[in-house]
Amino acid sequence: MSRKLERRFIRIGAIWQIVSGLLTIFVYASFIKKEGLNSSYNTIAQLEAAQSVFGSLYMFSVSFGMIFVILGILNLVLAKSLKDDQAEMKKPIWFIVLGVASYFVMDVLGSIMFLSAGVLALAKNKSIAKLGNYHLQNQ
Repeated sequence: MSRKLERRFIRIGAIWQIVSGLLTIFVYASFIKKEGLNSSYNTIAQLEAAQSVFGSLYMFSVSFGMIFVILGILNLVLAKSLKDDQAEMKKPIWFIVLGVASYFVMDVLGSIMFLSAGVLALAKNKSIAKLGNYHLQNQ
C-alpha cells in the first residue's frame, strides 16, 4: 500500500515549517531588533531596560525560528524514510503530536498537514496489518 499521500502532506508541512522558521528569524526577529535600536528614552536606565527586553525578544524569536527549521528538516527526513507496505507506529504518532503542537502555536497549515498525515498513516496501518494477516492465512 502506497504512502504517497502521507509523504506529500508531510513534505508540504515540513517545507512550510522551514519557510516559517526562516521568516521568523530573518524578518520578524530583525524587525524586533531594529525597533529596539530605534527606541528613544529619557534616561540611560530606561534605554538599557528597553534594549534588554528587545534583546530577549530577539533571542526568543530566533530560537523559535530555529526550532521550526530543525523540525522541518527532521520531518523531510522522516517523510523520505516512511516505508510502503509496512505498518509504521512511531512516525504517525510523531506526526499527530507535531500536528497538535502546531495547533497550539497557531500554525494552522502545519497542524492540518501533520494531523492529516498521521491519521492517514494510522488508518493505512490497519489495512496493511489486515492484508498481512490475509496473506498469511492463504498460504
